[in-house]
Amino acid sequence: MQFIDIHNHLAWDIDDGMENMEQAKISLENARTDGIKAIIATPHFIPGKQDKEDLLLMTKRMKELKELAKQFDIEIYFGSEIFLNDDYLDMIDKDNFYTLAGSGYALCEFDVRQDIMKLGDMPNDRLYEFTVRDMIPVIAHVERYFPKGISLDMVKEWFDSGYIIQVNRTSLLGHHGEMIKKNAWKLLQEGLVHVIATDTHRAKGHRVCQLSDVYAMVSKEVGRENAELLFYYNPLHIIQNEELEEMKVIKKKKSFFQFFKR
Repeated sequence: MQFIDIHNHLAWDIDDGMENMEQAKISLENARTDGIKAIIATPHFIPGKQDKEDLLLMTKRMKELKELAKQFDIEIYFGSEIFLNDDYLDMIDKDNFYTLAGSGYALCEFDVRQDIMKLGDMPNDRLYEFTVRDMIPVIAHVERYFPKGISLDMVKEWFDSGYIIQVNRTSLLGHHGEMIKKNAWKLLQEGLVHVIATDTHRAKGHRVCQLSDVYAMVSKEVGRENAELLFYYNPLHIIQNEELEEMKVIKKKKSFFQFFKR
């Protein structure tokens, strides 16, 4: 099985991801061994703290990463992960960021340290601004914004609005805690996921450039066809600026004994 990773911090020494080129090399070798054929580099873009000079530096580093990755037969595309703070519209309107692989899809994130349920209309308002600018928001690691349990109603509203729901490999493996793990699997079981990505930050440890381990788990839970969609075909649709497909989920029937649980 081949994979495409749309959320990755492999470009070194520009954010909290890879510290140097050597770590990037280790990660690229891991990716090649794992079957990852293409990666969208998505360094953090922090509105209000980064300007055109920072964009030029990130562009230079991603170009270097693209050249380096040729040694590993991996294609690198440019992207960014936009932090949706109070200054994000200024960054977008000044074109001081990258969409994913030059497509109409933009990877964005909220503050994972906050409970999104306490933010009122702010998240919806900020996501909507992408649509009026002819972009589709790809919401990074959705499962991590609900520390007290996932709100399926909120995620379903995003899903129905045409926004793209991305889940992290590390969340499915439980590396962000049991609640986040439960959130991620619940979204999968409900068919409310478009893409699973690595969100790679390290060459070793948990947040590494690997997808095959969780692909096996997802295949077992929701079927190989859905897994291929989440790990390859929908990421490819993003790169090709095409409409993404929805999972085909068949809800599991409750067992005879589950009907009598209190």
